[in-house]
Amino acid sequence: MRQVIPLGLFGTLSGNSRFSRNAEEIKKISGQVPVDEHAHVAEYLRTAPVIIALMGYTEDVVGQEFSVMGGSALHSDGTYYWRRDTADYVEIYGTLLPAEFMEHGTKTEWHAPFLTDIEIMEIDDYFMSLRTQS
Repeated sequence: MRQVIPLGLFGTLSGNSRFSRNAEEIKKISGQVPVDEHAHVAEYLRTAPVIIALMGYTEDVVGQEFSVMGGSALHSDGTYYWRRDTADYVEIYGTLLPAEFMEHGTKTEWHAPFLTDIEIMEIDDYFMSLRTQS
């Protein structure tokens, strides 16, 4: 089992109605990523492997600028995990993510790592263990 760290407000497994409770907090941390970094960070978030694919449709809880099919699906780079729609919040609003993650991504020059099937299964096992604890 491989433990991964939730990516702040975006490291949550929840539907859009529950996630929308974070709207004010997301607004407070928006506009803090330099514009020239939006695309790099968003691409990293989008290209990291999907660990849990979820059907569903999420809508932007900040300004209704976007919607994402499977937006509550979970991606991971093997260290952190986040919702699929995180990339859109960064790209559109410049929403700041935790400093440790930003340093982590900068070190990789915003290239998401390849995870083997075994690594993905180990992370999935970790999520399963979290569900059984609830």
